[in-house]
Amino acid sequence: MATAEAPLREILKSISFTQLPLRRIEPFFEAEPIAVPRLHIYGAGPAASEGSSLATFDVECLRVLAVLRFAGYRFDIAHTTEPNASPDGRLPYLVLPDGTALSGGEIAAHLERTGQGLPPCPLDGELAYRTMVERCLAPAAEYLAWVDPVGFEAVGDARYLGGYPAVVRCALGWVRSLRAAAAVRAGLPEYGAVLDSEVVAENALRTLDSLLMLLGDGEYLAGAPSLLDAHAAACINVLLEAPLKSPLRSALLAPDSKYTPLVEYGLRVAERHLGT
Repeated sequence: MATAEAPLREILKSISFTQLPLRRIEPFFEAEPIAVPRLHIYGAGPAASEGSSLATFDVECLRVLAVLRFAGYRFDIAHTTEPNASPDGRLPYLVLPDGTALSGGEIAAHLERTGQGLPPCPLDGELAYRTMVERCLAPAAEYLAWVDPVGFEAVGDARYLGGYPAVVRCALGWVRSLRAAAAVRAGLPEYGAVLDSEVVAENALRTLDSLLMLLGDGEYLAGAPSLLDAHAAACINVLLEAPLKSPLRSALLAPDSKYTPLVEYGLRVAERHLGT
């Protein structure tokens, strides 16, 4: 009989292990091999976006989609409502043919490594405009889709959570709403824990005013496709096409709206870069 000092091999022999592994269980799931990189974005697929040309109603997914298409990167799209496969637990993420998964924050670095990054932006102050969009316009779009009751019913619940059982659907919606609310608070720290839809709309409208002046008669905000255009166009198109009853959408689509050039800009970018 093996003693406490006996080698591991003798211990295994003493309990009649003659072959390892004792039993092999085949994996119940194997990842589908892909030939080109695949971008996983939020949504239940084209059926969930019926009546819209957008690939998704999620601002961050649209932003990354626009960046990849601005760069001329070759990839395809997969819709999902499960972010757990992402390296950081959030959508979007990009899966390479070798199985490597890149989070949204790693995709830009990947483009640079492969020589497909966007050229330097010629616009002075682009970072200031991007910060404005990030702090005011993007949180407003998220708020209207996930926190506002009407927007949540029409977008968050109907378009993203419809395939889940009622209890799971309620829990996921609650978590997503909390995250969207936290994003708005991060963008508007001066208002503390108060989330007022009118305040959110006012800040977003001021951002739209600045973008309207920047656009002028140009085709793109920065003169050429840029990170600013990717984020701004994503926000504008969510506000335009998501079925939301909001003062922002009303301001953009009013018959005598001063934002008509910005609407045309958003639709132009969507037609070229944000479809499925």
